[in-house]
Amino acid sequence: MSVSDGTLTDSRLEQRRDPQQATAATGGVVPLTSRFVLNGAVLEYGARGFVALTSLNGDARDGTLSFSATQTLQSSLSEGVEGTLFRRRQTGWYLQFDTVDRTRTITTTRREAVDILGSRTVLTLTGGCIAPGSAPGSLCTYTPGVTADPDSIDPDTLVPTSFTFSTAFQQEIDEATHLALQAPGFQRGVPGGEEVGIDLDLPNAGFTFSEARAGGNSVTRRERVQTRPIITLSRVEQNLFSNDQGAALDRTVRGFVLLEGSEWTDTAIAFQALAWVLPSLDATLAPGEDAPNLRISNNLFLAANNLRLPRDSYTVFSTSRARVGHRDTPAQTAAETPVAWAEGVWLGFSPVRDVSRSSRLSFLTTGPRITTSSEFAEGGFDDALGDLIDGTITIIDLIDNQISEIEFSNIGDLYVQVGTDITSQEAIRRITTTETWRYRYVPHLSLTSNRTSGQTVLRYYTGALLDDDANAYAGFDISYQGANGWSSYFRADAYTRPDRDYYSAVEGRLSRAFRMEGGQTLTLGMAALASIDRPDAEGDLTSSGSGTNTLDLVALWRDQGTEYSVRQRFSDIGTDADAASTSFGLTHQINPRMSVSGQVTPFSNEESFIRAQAGFSWNLDDGTSPATFRMQWARIDYDYGRDGTGRDLDTSENIFLASFRTPL
Repeated sequence: MSVSDGTLTDSRLEQRRDPQQATAATGGVVPLTSRFVLNGAVLEYGARGFVALTSLNGDARDGTLSFSATQTLQSSLSEGVEGTLFRRRQTGWYLQFDTVDRTRTITTTRREAVDILGSRTVLTLTGGCIAPGSAPGSLCTYTPGVTADPDSIDPDTLVPTSFTFSTAFQQEIDEATHLALQAPGFQRGVPGGEEVGIDLDLPNAGFTFSEARAGGNSVTRRERVQTRPIITLSRVEQNLFSNDQGAALDRTVRGFVLLEGSEWTDTAIAFQALAWVLPSLDATLAPGEDAPNLRISNNLFLAANNLRLPRDSYTVFSTSRARVGHRDTPAQTAAETPVAWAEGVWLGFSPVRDVSRSSRLSFLTTGPRITTSSEFAEGGFDDALGDLIDGTITIIDLIDNQISEIEFSNIGDLYVQVGTDITSQEAIRRITTTETWRYRYVPHLSLTSNRTSGQTVLRYYTGALLDDDANAYAGFDISYQGANGWSSYFRADAYTRPDRDYYSAVEGRLSRAFRMEGGQTLTLGMAALASIDRPDAEGDLTSSGSGTNTLDLVALWRDQGTEYSVRQRFSDIGTDADAASTSFGLTHQINPRMSVSGQVTPFSNEESFIRAQAGFSWNLDDGTSPATFRMQWARIDYDYGRDGTGRDLDTSENIFLASFRTPL
């Protein structure tokens, strides 16, 4: 069998989660005709599988090691002509192992120099009892007996958490207690006896930011990722038919996905069971009048693989079919190739993210507690107490909520002690914020179709993520690649219950490539993304690439093995965080097996961006799917706004990525 439209490639084949392609000699089977995508891996008949290992480390994150592997357990392919109908049957069993995120925790700590303001307030008011029924000559206290428990002061906030109560308001007291208060200095009674009055020592009653020590203010960020394995076992069957009028292809995947215990909901169990009993879509053609045409358009196979597969997801059941007509004469241009149509049903599991946040405030003292002002006075009502007290006591009756005032002049033998100390203490105010993303996989149903021609691909789809509250969606995308250098892409999605990861959006790209006389290529383009109903997440911690509502203006210059690029980005357009950045890039092909790349962003006021990066790629052999080693370094800058004195708070991290992939 031969494949027509030989000028076409599989460049429109959708690839998810940086899919790996495993290829092997197939003994005359054109790879494109047997190719399919399975849980992010691009496979074809004869491929034995691959192994990929990735290490990610950084000076502000815990290192993670990711492993991905696909092993072909069994595969077969048979083809032949029965009368006037060509048929090929391809089957295979595949075991896959993947490492995915279980949790991602981002912890930021802001440190700012402050001066803690503290106070100590003391007050006693004792004298003759004036309550109805009081015995003549009896003495009472006109303040509650309360003191802050020094052992209960929170070491983080420096605020007392409990108070000790001794006497009640208007409680009758001993004469000895009343007389003991008249000794010089603040007294609360006879040592070892009853205690009256208020003694509140508050080390932290507030703070002010220190300008003098603000140079040491800082913010740190640390990221930690915990991963989990996902194992899948899948059976793939693909049938190809061709008669004298056209060709058709059907493909069915039935699989088992090993989930974690909490993910085995009733719906998940039903999905796993239905995968093995649901019927397949059948693309069988009727025999033609003449011998079958074996010059089948590439568009048939491209359409089968252009069906939308939910990103980062795992398949338990998928069935699809595609069809295309034969041309009477071979196509001379991409625009002349016949249109192919495809449709399919997909059931599987997709990741959803639960986000939790917590903050902790603490003060780390860096100097002694100093008294900045102090006032104290004691005596009877006729003594000079200054402005520390006025001539009344306000009482709130807890029974009938009536407010009344007691005049000091009505209290006989009145004695008052009153004082206030104001203190200051140097400290570091520390706010630690932790944001944790917890990933889990939920059932996902999707229906998808596409129209694939030599220049355009139109896809339309609908589906629902079947979590506790279903999130249904519908959307479409269309791409165009013209012979005159123009290319474009447009996408629109709408969700019924949008969240931070699955939300309604509109995206578009447009570019034009100009071929120069010397063989160089200049490409000018723009890309835009608008989030329509993505929920605001107040308190979200800054993460790289988190901006939405973006506009990119890009220029590329390609000269033989070297490519230069410049990009101007506008992000978070229409929000309070609107920002812009300018980046320059360089990629150089050292030889057919080795390349280097680099990028620098000299200007950006985005909350997070890649300041600079450098990469190296090396194919260890010249095969169609060689073993490949890659290394990359990047510096990411994070902007956390300003501190209490108006100075910038920012931080950065260096990350290092190394990966190795080899076919089996």
